[in-house]
Amino acid sequence: MAQFKVEPVAVKEYVPLKGAAVLLAQARLIRSGIPCSLGLSTVEEKHFTARYAVHVEGLSAVSIRSYQLGGSEVIFEPDPENGRYEDGLHRRLEKAALRSLYTLGVDEGEVIITARPGRRYVVEGVRMKAGRNKTVMSAKGQQAAGFHAHNEDSEFPWTPPLLMGMDPEFVLMKDNGDIVYASEFMERGGSVGSDAVRYRGEVIYPIAELRPLPRARPKELVIEMQKALRQAQSLITDHSLTWRAGALPYGDFPLGGHIHFSGVPLSLSLLQTLDNYLALPLALLEDPKGRLRRPRYGYLGDFRRQPYGGFEYRTLPSFLVSPLVAKVSLYVAYLAARYSDRLLARPFNTERYHRAYYEGDKSVLQECIAGWHRDLSALPEYSDFAREIELALAHMEAGRVWDESRDIRPLWNIPV
Repeated sequence: MAQFKVEPVAVKEYVPLKGAAVLLAQARLIRSGIPCSLGLSTVEEKHFTARYAVHVEGLSAVSIRSYQLGGSEVIFEPDPENGRYEDGLHRRLEKAALRSLYTLGVDEGEVIITARPGRRYVVEGVRMKAGRNKTVMSAKGQQAAGFHAHNEDSEFPWTPPLLMGMDPEFVLMKDNGDIVYASEFMERGGSVGSDAVRYRGEVIYPIAELRPLPRARPKELVIEMQKALRQAQSLITDHSLTWRAGALPYGDFPLGGHIHFSGVPLSLSLLQTLDNYLALPLALLEDPKGRLRRPRYGYLGDFRRQPYGGFEYRTLPSFLVSPLVAKVSLYVAYLAARYSDRLLARPFNTERYHRAYYEGDKSVLQECIAGWHRDLSALPEYSDFAREIELALAHMEAGRVWDESRDIRPLWNIPV
């Protein structure tokens, strides 16, 4: 990791948020779970706390400046070989800056962050290119090259074919509501394994996780997931335990349904497409108590780059809660990745729908469903997935939601 000391130089192309944009940005960041006090830090805080300016371009932190006493600065850059910061603090600063800018609708700018004890932080300033301030709260999506255009246009380099994987989670519970750790039945690795959680200062492995082989087609991926479920059946020998999925079937351990992508460029536009066409309908279908998973988990635009060159989209709850929800999640994820250049609706860019997502206001989110279905049904491969998507549409229109207190085994034809 490069590190060098410089005299402070203003980044002239970036300007701070001003006027009403500051208030709107502050409200949106707080709602999304990002600690912030835009423009409110005191002189004492600026002098006596560790402050950093994180410069972001293309969903990556290209440099982190650390303000020093006396007015100089130290600049840190990621490892040139793997693109990662080695220091844990710098990785947390990068994540906070990316999340802040994404929440405000941009993927380039500078975020001023104060580090606090105990891995905590506060965002105290955001700077964007002049003219981009209006991006905050903008309702309009920006057209971007999707997977389809990227591979057919000879001006772009060849990329490997689209592959999708996943690692949805579930928990094992007794009839009295107690949880049984998945680590009692399975190892940490493999296509069926237990996942780590830091709980009350201790690392434990209470959650079961499926990691089926990635596939190019979502229907093939569903088959791999069913194979993994049968493998889990063979490992979990206590058949009196119920298997539960969704967002929050057991209060202490929120569950996720991460979908992995490779062969498709990660971009602001693709993340927004996944949020607006995939996270939004699942918020309508989820058990109402699942709202409590947000904003610590399930926040919009949650992603993690992976060593295989792709990324995982981490916003969704565990879609193992039913075969219909699982199929719709994977089918729409595939359509979003393949045709993001045609899916331009961005209701979450408006305050009304952004607030409704975090507050779990389904009556407001339901206003978006007609446009959601219209856009998906216009895609070339829609007919391959129409049956499940239109069944989910009917459930959303009728206000039906999943029940994550159910045992998922009968739904997946696993003997109880």
